[in-house]
Amino acid sequence: MSQSNQNAQAKNQESLDELTLLDSPEYFPIRELSLKTGVNSVTLRAWERRYGLLKPKRTDKGHRLYDQGDIQRVEAILRWIQQGVAVSKVRALLEQGVTLDGVVLSNEWLEWQASLVKSAGAFQEDKIEQMYQQIFSQYPAEIAIRDWLLPSFEQLGKGVVLAFCESVVLSCFMARVSSFKSQKKNTAKVLITGLASQRNLWCYMAAAILLDKGLSCCVVPNAQHSNDWASLVEGVQAQSVLVFCENELVNKAADLVYQMQQWQRPVGVIGASFWLAANKSNVTDIGEVKVYSESLEGVINFTNRIAR
Repeated sequence: MSQSNQNAQAKNQESLDELTLLDSPEYFPIRELSLKTGVNSVTLRAWERRYGLLKPKRTDKGHRLYDQGDIQRVEAILRWIQQGVAVSKVRALLEQGVTLDGVVLSNEWLEWQASLVKSAGAFQEDKIEQMYQQIFSQYPAEIAIRDWLLPSFEQLGKGVVLAFCESVVLSCFMARVSSFKSQKKNTAKVLITGLASQRNLWCYMAAAILLDKGLSCCVVPNAQHSNDWASLVEGVQAQSVLVFCENELVNKAADLVYQMQQWQRPVGVIGASFWLAANKSNVTDIGEVKVYSESLEGVINFTNRIAR
């Protein structure tokens, strides 16, 4: 058989019948893989194109289709990068069957942190945006926030450099949430709100994590008064609510928790000082209202609650 015939035969074998694949319960499109794994479609495509981590089947029209093995593959990839391994190193580890105990963790996150700190100190908006696009296209939002942004913000301390860096990153997150919202129109809506302007960035970082889990978000970071929240919840028809509470609400923590319980839907409340006050009144876990002290841990726990 000639080389050209062999190539044609191989191509025909790879390009499977469109209707057969689409009708089969074993195969599903990338949006379902995203929902099943919590990794957004942009990142899944980046893992395939840049690193060869995924090899989906293709229909005659070029549509990607996945199966249960791909879910297991994505879960294995996540286990590695959650341990700090750079995504560029994961394929070799998977192919070699290396265990977590037998690998030297990458210092790539430390290098990215140093780059962000340096770019922020030089007020280089373009470089910060480029790093954001690169990292958030390769990693789920939760991991990028945990291993890149939060440690970098900590190194920047407080002052104008941190304020500049956060403003650039906030703009990136706002654009991300806006672009992802159109893809999540028919999914359960989560209202994310708060009172203090300094939590704007956390509202949008929380939205990015929720969007990765296939949840729709409505972000209203600066509600004027906590009394407005009930109207807001009903107005946007939120199925669940994530609220960032600051020091000004500490004195009425218990009353607010009981007020939120009346919304009769899952509610997550995040704020260290608010948690202390709620804990003192023994109201950190009342019905569907749960209060968290630490921001990232709170967002993740709340996300896991409502994404089941």
